[in-house]
Amino acid sequence: MTSKFTKKKSVVFIPGALCTKKIFADQIAGITPTFETLIVDNLKSKSISDMAEKLLESAPSRFGLVGISMGGYVALEVMRIAPERVWGAVLISTTAKAETLSQSEERKRWMRKVEIGKHDDLVDEIVNACISSKNTSNTAKINFYEMVKSHSVETLRYQMIASSTRPDFQESLKNIQCPILLIGGSEDADFFKN
Repeated sequence: MTSKFTKKKSVVFIPGALCTKKIFADQIAGITPTFETLIVDNLKSKSISDMAEKLLESAPSRFGLVGISMGGYVALEVMRIAPERVWGAVLISTTAKAETLSQSEERKRWMRKVEIGKHDDLVDEIVNACISSKNTSNTAKINFYEMVKSHSVETLRYQMIASSTRPDFQESLKNIQCPILLIGGSEDADFFKN
């Protein structure tokens, strides 16, 4: 029997680059009756470690993590610097590896588009890279496009810098003290399969 005084466990959601809390709307709605939820705002940070430190400042003493893409990098950094605070994690379409040379070149190409005023073209490219071609007329794609487009060029720059300069977390994986669920899509673009 559960007491009405039992405190709910907390789950911290960490959006990916150019995402907002909307990326997790369905998941949050589904777990809210059972868990307290917190959404991290990582829009103004220029490094993964800064994002992780800000998360730790605002999070409860113990929590679960859900991170997608760049949010997964932040989750890995949190588990590296404060593993005792995390009771479990879900990592979606992310990696423990540092950025590869091909990813770095792709990000540089993206930033050149921004510099020459082709921000809208870049948004189209990012959305097409993130959403399977099987879902081109899907409402989720439209919602994702609106979410990505809503961010400023400054936010794009910050998050590209943070993602491209992330550390390699592979060595710290052995120190993680909680269960982790890894989720990746069979339709993920090559950029996201690292």
